[in-house]
Amino acid sequence: MQIKFIYPRWGSSQLPWSVFLNKIKKAGYHGVEIDLPLERVKKNEICSMLKDLELDFVAQHWETQEVDFTKHKEQYKRHLYNLVEANPLFVNSHTGMDFFTRHQNSALIETAQEIQLETGVTITHETHRSRFSFAAHACLPYLEEYPFLKLTSDLSHWCCVAESLLENQAYAVQKAIEHTYHIHARVGSAQSPQVIDPRDGNYKTELDLFTEWWGLMIKKALEKKRPYLTITPEYGPYPYSLYKSNTQIPLGDQWEINNFIKKHLTESIKHIPKIICQ
Repeated sequence: MQIKFIYPRWGSSQLPWSVFLNKIKKAGYHGVEIDLPLERVKKNEICSMLKDLELDFVAQHWETQEVDFTKHKEQYKRHLYNLVEANPLFVNSHTGMDFFTRHQNSALIETAQEIQLETGVTITHETHRSRFSFAAHACLPYLEEYPFLKLTSDLSHWCCVAESLLENQAYAVQKAIEHTYHIHARVGSAQSPQVIDPRDGNYKTELDLFTEWWGLMIKKALEKKRPYLTITPEYGPYPYSLYKSNTQIPLGDQWEINNFIKKHLTESIKHIPKIICQ
Protein backbone atom coordinates (compact mmCIF):
# COMPACT_ATOMS: atom_id res chain seq x y z
CA MET A 1 0.00 0.00 0.00
CA GLN A 2 1.28 3.42 -0.91
CA ILE A 3 1.25 6.31 1.53
CA LYS A 4 0.46 9.56 -0.26
CA PHE A 5 1.47 12.65 1.68
CA ILE A 6 -0.77 15.62 0.92
CA TYR A 7 -0.13 19.27 1.81
CA PRO A 8 -2.94 21.66 2.83
CA ARG A 9 -3.66 24.93 1.07
CA TRP A 10 -4.82 26.21 4.47
CA GLY A 11 -2.15 28.56 5.72
CA SER A 12 -0.70 29.22 2.25
CA SER A 13 -3.57 31.05 0.58
CA GLN A 14 -1.45 34.20 0.38
CA LEU A 15 0.77 32.47 -2.18
CA PRO A 16 -0.15 32.52 -5.88
CA TRP A 17 -1.36 29.10 -6.95
CA SER A 18 1.60 28.46 -9.25
CA VAL A 19 4.08 29.32 -6.48
CA PHE A 20 2.26 27.19 -3.93
CA LEU A 21 1.89 24.13 -6.16
CA ASN A 22 5.49 24.21 -7.36
CA LYS A 23 6.67 24.51 -3.74
CA ILE A 24 4.67 21.43 -2.77
CA LYS A 25 5.88 19.46 -5.76
CA LYS A 26 9.52 20.32 -5.04
CA ALA A 27 9.12 19.26 -1.39
CA GLY A 28 8.14 15.74 -2.44
CA TYR A 29 4.45 15.72 -1.58
CA HIS A 30 2.15 13.62 -3.72
CA GLY A 31 -0.57 16.23 -3.83
CA VAL A 32 -2.53 18.99 -2.13
CA GLU A 33 -5.73 19.37 -0.15
CA ILE A 34 -7.70 22.33 -1.44
CA ASP A 35 -11.11 23.87 -1.81
CA LEU A 36 -12.20 24.99 -5.27
CA PRO A 37 -14.09 28.14 -6.27
CA LEU A 38 -17.58 27.90 -7.69
CA GLU A 39 -16.45 30.20 -10.49
CA ARG A 40 -15.67 27.85 -13.37
CA VAL A 41 -12.83 29.70 -15.12
CA LYS A 42 -10.69 29.99 -11.98
CA LYS A 43 -11.54 26.44 -10.98
CA ASN A 44 -10.44 25.10 -14.38
CA GLU A 45 -7.24 27.12 -14.18
CA ILE A 46 -6.32 25.52 -10.83
CA CYS A 47 -7.16 22.02 -12.07
CA SER A 48 -5.05 22.58 -15.17
CA MET A 49 -2.02 23.50 -13.04
CA LEU A 50 -2.52 20.40 -10.92
CA LYS A 51 -2.58 18.23 -14.03
CA ASP A 52 0.50 19.87 -15.53
CA LEU A 53 2.47 19.28 -12.31
CA GLU A 54 1.09 15.73 -11.94
CA LEU A 55 -0.15 16.48 -8.45
CA ASP A 56 -3.02 14.54 -6.89
CA PHE A 57 -5.59 16.56 -4.99
CA VAL A 58 -8.06 16.04 -2.21
CA ALA A 59 -11.02 18.38 -2.62
CA GLN A 60 -12.10 20.05 0.61
CA HIS A 61 -15.53 21.33 1.50
CA TRP A 62 -15.83 23.58 4.54
CA GLU A 63 -17.89 26.55 3.36
CA THR A 64 -21.45 25.55 4.25
CA GLN A 65 -22.38 27.05 7.61
CA GLU A 66 -25.90 28.31 6.90
CA VAL A 67 -28.15 28.05 9.97
CA ASP A 68 -31.41 27.46 8.08
CA PHE A 69 -31.36 23.73 7.35
CA THR A 70 -33.19 23.85 4.02
CA LYS A 71 -30.78 26.46 2.67
CA HIS A 72 -27.86 24.64 4.25
CA LYS A 73 -28.68 21.40 2.47
CA GLU A 74 -28.95 23.09 -0.93
CA GLN A 75 -25.64 24.93 -0.44
CA TYR A 76 -24.02 21.71 0.73
CA LYS A 77 -25.12 19.86 -2.40
CA ARG A 78 -23.94 22.67 -4.64
CA HIS A 79 -20.45 22.65 -3.14
CA LEU A 80 -20.15 18.86 -3.25
CA TYR A 81 -21.19 18.69 -6.90
CA ASN A 82 -18.75 21.50 -7.69
CA LEU A 83 -15.94 19.43 -6.18
CA VAL A 84 -16.77 15.97 -7.51
CA GLU A 85 -16.95 17.21 -11.09
CA ALA A 86 -13.25 18.15 -10.83
CA ASN A 87 -12.47 14.43 -10.34
CA PRO A 88 -10.36 14.62 -7.15
CA LEU A 89 -8.93 11.62 -5.33
CA PHE A 90 -11.92 12.13 -3.05
CA VAL A 91 -13.80 14.91 -1.25
CA ASN A 92 -13.16 15.69 2.42
CA SER A 93 -16.25 17.35 3.83
CA HIS A 94 -17.01 19.40 6.93
CA THR A 95 -20.54 18.05 7.24
CA GLY A 96 -23.51 19.34 9.20
CA MET A 97 -23.51 21.46 12.34
CA ASP A 98 -23.17 20.53 15.98
CA PHE A 99 -26.52 22.21 16.76
CA PHE A 100 -28.48 20.45 14.00
CA THR A 101 -30.72 17.58 15.08
CA ARG A 102 -29.69 13.97 14.60
CA HIS A 103 -32.25 13.72 11.79
CA GLN A 104 -30.87 16.80 10.01
CA ASN A 105 -27.23 15.70 10.18
CA SER A 106 -28.24 12.22 9.05
CA ALA A 107 -29.98 13.73 6.05
CA LEU A 108 -26.73 15.46 5.04
CA ILE A 109 -24.71 12.27 5.45
CA GLU A 110 -27.24 10.43 3.30
CA THR A 111 -27.13 13.22 0.70
CA ALA A 112 -23.36 12.90 0.47
CA GLN A 113 -23.68 9.14 0.08
CA GLU A 114 -26.19 9.59 -2.74
CA ILE A 115 -23.79 11.95 -4.53
CA GLN A 116 -20.95 9.48 -4.02
CA LEU A 117 -22.97 6.63 -5.51
CA GLU A 118 -24.14 8.82 -8.38
CA THR A 119 -20.70 10.17 -9.33
CA GLY A 120 -18.30 7.46 -8.19
CA VAL A 121 -16.27 10.00 -6.19
CA THR A 122 -15.69 9.07 -2.54
CA ILE A 123 -16.84 11.60 0.07
CA THR A 124 -15.35 11.52 3.56
CA HIS A 125 -16.47 13.41 6.63
CA GLU A 126 -13.93 15.15 8.84
CA THR A 127 -14.02 14.83 12.61
CA HIS A 128 -14.17 18.53 13.32
CA ARG A 129 -15.52 20.88 15.95
CA SER A 130 -18.81 22.59 15.07
CA ARG A 131 -19.84 19.72 12.75
CA PHE A 132 -21.92 16.56 13.33
CA SER A 133 -18.66 14.77 14.19
CA PHE A 134 -17.45 17.37 16.71
CA ALA A 135 -16.81 14.92 19.56
CA ALA A 136 -16.21 11.22 20.10
CA HIS A 137 -19.48 10.63 21.91
CA ALA A 138 -21.45 12.64 19.32
CA CYS A 139 -19.92 10.95 16.27
CA LEU A 140 -20.15 7.39 17.58
CA PRO A 141 -23.91 6.91 16.96
CA TYR A 142 -23.46 7.88 13.30
CA LEU A 143 -20.60 5.40 12.91
CA GLU A 144 -22.80 2.69 14.36
CA GLU A 145 -25.78 3.62 12.18
CA TYR A 146 -23.93 4.05 8.88
CA PRO A 147 -21.45 1.26 8.04
CA PHE A 148 -20.57 3.12 4.81
CA LEU A 149 -19.45 6.26 6.65
CA LYS A 150 -15.86 7.22 5.82
CA LEU A 151 -13.94 9.58 8.08
CA THR A 152 -11.17 12.04 7.65
CA SER A 153 -9.82 11.41 11.12
CA ASP A 154 -8.42 14.34 13.06
CA LEU A 155 -8.72 13.25 16.66
CA SER A 156 -7.16 16.47 17.92
CA HIS A 157 -10.64 18.01 17.79
CA TRP A 158 -12.08 15.24 19.92
CA CYS A 159 -9.33 15.63 22.52
CA CYS A 160 -9.97 19.37 22.76
CA VAL A 161 -13.75 18.97 23.13
CA ALA A 162 -13.44 16.17 25.70
CA GLU A 163 -10.63 17.93 27.60
CA SER A 164 -8.82 14.60 27.67
CA LEU A 165 -6.69 12.30 25.53
CA LEU A 166 -9.81 10.14 25.15
CA GLU A 167 -8.63 7.55 27.67
CA ASN A 168 -12.23 6.93 28.69
CA GLN A 169 -13.63 6.77 25.16
CA ALA A 170 -11.59 3.92 23.72
CA TYR A 171 -14.52 2.34 21.88
CA ALA A 172 -15.32 5.54 19.98
CA VAL A 173 -11.64 5.89 19.04
CA GLN A 174 -11.59 2.28 17.85
CA LYS A 175 -14.68 2.87 15.69
CA ALA A 176 -13.14 6.02 14.23
CA ILE A 177 -9.98 4.10 13.34
CA GLU A 178 -12.09 1.43 11.61
CA HIS A 179 -13.90 4.09 9.57
CA THR A 180 -10.81 6.16 8.70
CA TYR A 181 -10.29 6.83 5.00
CA HIS A 182 -7.98 9.87 5.21
CA ILE A 183 -5.76 11.14 8.02
CA HIS A 184 -5.23 14.71 9.16
CA ALA A 185 -1.99 14.39 11.08
CA ARG A 186 -2.08 17.14 13.66
CA VAL A 187 -1.09 16.64 17.28
CA GLY A 188 -3.61 18.03 19.74
CA SER A 189 -3.92 18.01 23.50
CA ALA A 190 -6.56 17.99 26.20
CA GLN A 191 -6.60 21.79 26.09
CA SER A 192 -6.16 22.65 22.41
CA PRO A 193 -6.63 21.21 18.91
CA GLN A 194 -2.94 21.83 18.25
CA VAL A 195 0.11 21.71 20.49
CA ILE A 196 2.50 24.65 20.14
CA ASP A 197 5.20 22.48 18.55
CA PRO A 198 5.13 18.65 18.43
CA ARG A 199 8.96 18.65 18.31
CA ASP A 200 8.97 20.04 21.86
CA GLY A 201 9.67 17.30 24.41
CA ASN A 202 6.95 18.75 26.63
CA TYR A 203 4.45 17.20 24.19
CA LYS A 204 6.04 13.75 23.92
CA THR A 205 2.99 12.09 25.48
CA GLU A 206 0.71 13.65 22.88
CA LEU A 207 3.03 12.95 19.95
CA ASP A 208 3.44 9.32 20.98
CA LEU A 209 -0.31 8.81 21.36
CA PHE A 210 -1.21 10.40 18.03
CA THR A 211 1.56 8.44 16.32
CA GLU A 212 0.06 5.26 17.76
CA TRP A 213 -3.40 6.21 16.47
CA TRP A 214 -2.05 7.01 13.01
CA GLY A 215 -0.22 3.70 12.91
CA LEU A 216 -3.42 1.83 13.75
CA MET A 217 -5.27 3.71 10.99
CA ILE A 218 -2.56 2.74 8.51
CA LYS A 219 -2.69 -0.92 9.57
CA LYS A 220 -6.47 -0.92 9.22
CA ALA A 221 -6.17 0.44 5.66
CA LEU A 222 -3.69 -2.37 4.94
CA GLU A 223 -6.16 -4.94 6.26
CA LYS A 224 -8.76 -3.55 3.88
CA LYS A 225 -6.24 -3.98 1.02
CA ARG A 226 -6.45 -0.37 -0.04
CA PRO A 227 -4.02 0.61 -2.83
CA TYR A 228 -3.12 3.84 -1.04
CA LEU A 229 -3.81 5.92 2.05
CA THR A 230 -3.58 9.71 2.10
CA ILE A 231 -2.12 11.66 5.02
CA THR A 232 -2.21 15.44 5.35
CA PRO A 233 0.15 16.88 7.97
CA GLU A 234 -2.08 19.70 9.15
CA TYR A 235 -0.37 21.94 11.65
CA GLY A 236 -2.34 25.13 11.11
CA PRO A 237 -1.70 28.87 10.94
CA TYR A 238 -3.01 31.48 13.41
CA PRO A 239 -5.20 31.19 15.43
CA TYR A 240 -4.37 27.47 15.66
CA SER A 241 -0.73 28.51 15.92
CA LEU A 242 -0.51 31.12 18.66
CA TYR A 243 1.41 34.37 18.23
CA LYS A 244 4.30 35.46 20.39
CA SER A 245 3.07 38.16 22.76
CA ASN A 246 2.47 41.56 21.15
CA THR A 247 3.55 40.34 17.71
CA GLN A 248 2.14 38.53 14.72
CA ILE A 249 4.99 36.01 14.79
CA PRO A 250 3.73 32.40 15.16
CA LEU A 251 5.14 30.31 18.00
CA GLY A 252 5.47 27.42 15.55
CA ASP A 253 6.53 27.43 11.89
CA GLN A 254 3.79 25.72 9.89
CA TRP A 255 5.97 24.59 6.99
CA GLU A 256 8.72 23.22 9.22
CA ILE A 257 6.31 21.38 11.51
CA ASN A 258 4.29 19.82 8.70
CA ASN A 259 7.51 18.59 7.12
CA PHE A 260 8.58 17.23 10.52
CA ILE A 261 5.32 15.27 10.81
CA LYS A 262 5.81 13.87 7.29
CA LYS A 263 9.32 12.71 8.17
CA HIS A 264 8.31 11.47 11.62
CA LEU A 265 5.47 9.38 10.22
CA THR A 266 7.64 7.96 7.46
CA GLU A 267 10.15 6.83 10.07
CA SER A 268 7.55 5.49 12.48
CA ILE A 269 5.85 3.21 9.92
CA LYS A 270 8.84 1.97 7.93
CA HIS A 271 8.78 -1.31 9.89
CA ILE A 272 5.24 -2.10 8.69
CA PRO A 273 5.38 -4.63 5.82
CA LYS A 274 3.90 -3.70 2.42
CA ILE A 275 4.06 0.06 3.07
CA ILE A 276 5.52 2.34 0.39
CA CYS A 277 6.18 5.99 1.32
CA GLN A 278 7.97 7.11 -1.86
